[in-house]
Amino acid sequence: MFTISKPTDYTHRSQSGTATVELALLLPLLVTLCAFITEFGRLYWTQNVLQKAAQEGARALSLAPPNQLGQRMPGITAQMLQDIRSGGLTNVQSANIAMVCLDFAFNPFAAPPAYCVPGSTVAVDAKLGYVQTNITLPLPNLGSWLPFYFPLPAGAGFTIIDADSGYRITLNTSALYRYASN
Repeated sequence: MFTISKPTDYTHRSQSGTATVELALLLPLLVTLCAFITEFGRLYWTQNVLQKAAQEGARALSLAPPNQLGQRMPGITAQMLQDIRSGGLTNVQSANIAMVCLDFAFNPFAAPPAYCVPGSTVAVDAKLGYVQTNITLPLPNLGSWLPFYFPLPAGAGFTIIDADSGYRITLNTSALYRYASN
């Protein structure tokens, strides 16, 4: 028969701190991984809130009667800001919200037509094909609680504001709808 010998005292003593050392080496990596997952989750959630507000704003703008397009723009802008706040971004005081009128070839007009000016009562002519809403929202606190510098690459949907910190970014989103009242 085979017998299993007991580990000697020497073997037991040489492995007594191994788990502690492994934890000490891996814990910073795990905490960093969790922090990035959390921050990019917040970034994705924020982008979704902005996209939803842009879509709702563009839809409301596309359904405005021809003689009330300019009159409804300030109210739609205020509603878009309210949608952003009700989406969970309660600390947002202002966002750069722009409404653009496009022709049937998806080109913006060289000079905004009179009916595309907020507050205008001029009726829409047959040249208006599409309306677009754009939202730009700076997020200076995204990732600011991470204790080190990790540069974010510039990509679709966001631009880096301050390359020194790498975390102060601006989210950009837009929505396009065909103008329904033509």
